[in-house]
Amino acid sequence: MFEIVKAFYDVEFDGYMRPDHGRMIWKETGRPGYGLYDRALGAVYLQGLWEAIDKMTNKYRNPAF
Repeated sequence: MFEIVKAFYDVEFDGYMRPDHGRMIWKETGRPGYGLYDRALGAVYLQGLWEAIDKMTNKYRNPAF
């Protein structure tokens, strides 16, 4: 996943990124595959990867999360 996000960073991708289908965790109820909590964790994971790459390259660009 790191390499995928890094590839987006390297080409200066400025579109939206979001996690796809999540799991139902923490006794959540809803539509199968669309768990809110797990998708939120996925979004934070993507943002964390972007921030780590940003700090590694010292460019400090804001993503469109």
